[in-house]
Amino acid sequence: MIRKALLAFALLSAPLSLSGCGFTPVYAQKGLPGELANIDVITTDSRTGYFVRQNLVSGFKTLEGQKRYRLSVKLDEKRYDIGIGVNDIALRTEISTSVQYSLIETATRKVLTRGYFVDTTTYDANAQSPYAGVAAQKDGQQRAATAIGERIRSELVLFFHDKKVAPAS
Repeated sequence: MIRKALLAFALLSAPLSLSGCGFTPVYAQKGLPGELANIDVITTDSRTGYFVRQNLVSGFKTLEGQKRYRLSVKLDEKRYDIGIGVNDIALRTEISTSVQYSLIETATRKVLTRGYFVDTTTYDANAQSPYAGVAAQKDGQQRAATAIGERIRSELVLFFHDKKVAPAS
């Protein structure tokens, strides 16, 4: 009985302790969705680049028209055969994607933030069916693009939250 009372007290007092330390939820900031919607996304011309762009545009809920920011994303994708079987045929393939991005204010052409990271994704290399191999590669590229898009989006949300950029008029 005492345990239940202590647990209830701890759960009810947790939000109060967070408010005293200056904690602010990221999406509580007014204008943040509007800032993300004002980003024009430009990516490397490749299948993975296309998937990254689609992921970011849908995540930002991008508006039509002139954008306040331009996000330039450069991808350098390399594939490696891993998991070689007894017949010297690769069982899995690894996609290692170097990602470099810059957020630029379009009016001043000033670089506001930039980042660099490497994403690694693997997929089955099915040598028995050419179609299955192509489908697996496409799936691997889509999963890589999703991970890359989520990471860039998270870093930009934190950038806007920390900087508290004034919303566009």
